[in-house]
Amino acid sequence: MNSWIGIATAHVDYRLPTHVHLKHQSVNLQIDPSNPIFSGSTELDLKLTLPTKSLAYHSKDLDITEVSLIYQGKKWPLNITKPDQYEIVTHALPIEINGSATLKIKYRATISDHVEGLYRVQNDKGQVYLLSQLQSMEARRVFPTLDEPDKKATFSFNVTAPKSYTVLHNTQASSVTYEGDAKVTQFNKTPKMNTDILALAVGQFAQQTLAKNNLNAMVYSPVSHKAMLPAYFDKVVVDSVSFIEDYLQSPFPFQRLDFVIGNFGGIAAMENLGLVALNENQVPTPDATPRAHCQFKKLIAHEIAHSWFGNDITMAWYDDYWLNESFTEFIAAKVVKTLYPDTASCTHVPQAKAFNDDNLHAIPLIFDVKTREDTVAYGQLYYTKGRAILEMLEQAYGAKALQKRLQLYVKKFAGKNVSTHQYLALLPDTKLQNMITSFTQNTGYPLVTMSKRGDHYVLTQNDLLDRNDMLWTIPVSLKLWDGKQVSTQKLILEDAELKITLPANVQSIFIDTNGAGYFRYVDGTGLKEFPFDKLSPSEQASYRDNQQSMAISGHIEYMAYIDSVVRELNHLPLDSEQANTLINQLHYVFIDHIQLGHQQPFARYLSAQLTHQPDWETLLENPYGGDVLQFFGLYLKAPDAIKAAKEYYYRPNSHQHPHFDKMIAVLANSTTNTQYQQLVTQFKQMPSQVKNNMLPALGYVNNAKKVELYYDLLLSDATTSMVIDVNFQYPAFNPALRVIAAELIAKRKDKIIARITPASLQWFPYSFITSCSKAQQQAVSKLFNNWLHVEGLEEKLNVVMHNIEQCTKRSKKISLSIASIH
Repeated sequence: MNSWIGIATAHVDYRLPTHVHLKHQSVNLQIDPSNPIFSGSTELDLKLTLPTKSLAYHSKDLDITEVSLIYQGKKWPLNITKPDQYEIVTHALPIEINGSATLKIKYRATISDHVEGLYRVQNDKGQVYLLSQLQSMEARRVFPTLDEPDKKATFSFNVTAPKSYTVLHNTQASSVTYEGDAKVTQFNKTPKMNTDILALAVGQFAQQTLAKNNLNAMVYSPVSHKAMLPAYFDKVVVDSVSFIEDYLQSPFPFQRLDFVIGNFGGIAAMENLGLVALNENQVPTPDATPRAHCQFKKLIAHEIAHSWFGNDITMAWYDDYWLNESFTEFIAAKVVKTLYPDTASCTHVPQAKAFNDDNLHAIPLIFDVKTREDTVAYGQLYYTKGRAILEMLEQAYGAKALQKRLQLYVKKFAGKNVSTHQYLALLPDTKLQNMITSFTQNTGYPLVTMSKRGDHYVLTQNDLLDRNDMLWTIPVSLKLWDGKQVSTQKLILEDAELKITLPANVQSIFIDTNGAGYFRYVDGTGLKEFPFDKLSPSEQASYRDNQQSMAISGHIEYMAYIDSVVRELNHLPLDSEQANTLINQLHYVFIDHIQLGHQQPFARYLSAQLTHQPDWETLLENPYGGDVLQFFGLYLKAPDAIKAAKEYYYRPNSHQHPHFDKMIAVLANSTTNTQYQQLVTQFKQMPSQVKNNMLPALGYVNNAKKVELYYDLLLSDATTSMVIDVNFQYPAFNPALRVIAAELIAKRKDKIIARITPASLQWFPYSFITSCSKAQQQAVSKLFNNWLHVEGLEEKLNVVMHNIEQCTKRSKKISLSIASIH
């Protein structure tokens, strides 16, 4: 069903009337960060294209005290009414109006303790500041407004705050005046924009000016936590703007590009127009891994790309969210791959992170959105699957051809709202349109198999979720090797199978050129294995990930896959990025694949097969040394790794070591209960940045008592200003502790619900996404049967239950394969 067609043309009860438009809104706020209540007044200048006897707007948790209609020079007071289930307030009017009208509203509201609307942050040095997060449907928590993406308007903000505080907004201040102990900051009018990307920050901020930037870009961060940005930050900002301008043949759409760095909870960044938000936990240290720096560069490029995709050209409604996020991620990856090719590994095969989440209970990229709770379900598929779809499109259509289409898209829809339907109309090939539709409107992905029948080859597709009627339109690019040179052959698989002809001298094929395919694949031709050194880094990453998937699903023998990983790892230095990729694959083997009764013999087998003798003194000075330490110490139980973790931990200022969190993970798993309690006590004395890294590491525990201590820590005052919900999963990474973890969470249900917002609470079942047995499934079911009142939680629980069922089935083959090494 093309869900965007009906939404664009017909009124539905969860949308504001289409004949009412917001031309301009002025917002006056009186804010004191030390006071949980703030007050505001606002004027909404409206344009009506049809006569009406009612007006509607959004309001959430606002105490509205006065509403007036100004029409044709007269003022009418309106009755205060409550929002409906979609947070829409509707006022019956005393007269019928048309043309122009103004609503004047006075109200009070509460500063949130969660990352929503206008919220409060207090860091470990006692500094208090306010930040905002208005995406999605959260502006209505801060002021009454027409809070929909297609209700673009200009805004004027006037903020009164204590004079010791600075106020930041999307635009520069036009004036600052003082009234006693208060400071009044009047801001310039914004460009025409949607409410999601409005922003406020109130606090005491240090500022840094970016060099070599025509936009005079600034970076703001709390004075007590001044951001230590990588030396390349300025260059990434400048180069990203230049690259995107050139690629799209479109100048930067706005006049300002500043950044504010602070505690944005679980949000990595937010593309607020003119004042991009960056989470302080995303800024890598100089000694972070090349992959971490790659990810940070991509994050910066992603937020800048939003200036075109999202901020200037905005989705028509939230069901087209992929037009914002997938397009920006596609462009950001292109920035990093083009400008920083030597350190672009984080851009390889985004679909590798999508496949596990894209199952029967997943939500397609395009789905009906009605409420804020629906938008919480967006997840990472928009960044991984969405980008992969565009890379498949680019491969099939041609890089230059797609670039021309994106240039047309930007030119045609500049400053406007757009739907997927309108975007597809720009693609001249119906097969490519069908490809986009089949992957954005359906969940899951196909298995593509190449086999030989007689004197010809056949390409077939099957649904990996066993839906018999499911077919995709799949662009496939085959990489061919004849013993001397490489060539490619492009085709589109639409039906269940496709007969193809290959050159007579072909010796090997690789089914996923450039690693762009959003599918799994099997080479059943009987031809020689494709030479690994003839594959690009993206193709090698695709091959490794596909081999792992095929081993898990039983298409290839599991221990044969493990042995191939070990052979490759034995030929690589442990401090290399390639080795780190393989170590991380083995790391997740222990979390996702190896079940009770097999972890110890599997660890012994790996210890015997791996030929490396780690030099910890040298390794721990290397960016990848922490991952090596965690793998050898936590999973292989190597005595020398555990000894190294202890030695480094007790050195002076060890909390400043870049691998401190990895040391903690090893110690959390190998120390006594008393020693673990000491780690918890030391955690409480650490600076906030150290706490953010240390808290997850403390979750890698090995017995029930430590789980209890860890969960009590999560719910203690020591973590009040931290995001704790995701951390409940770490004890459940250990198969022996999953049932225990479920029981201990059940005992803490009330405290958990009191600490975590319903929007985040609905994801709590994902703490057990790695569970993999009937006993574990029963424990998870028993735990969450009493939580089903939380909106959205039952859907997430169904996903987890499905994953457990599938894992339980798969684990039988894996266990048999592992049993062969005992």
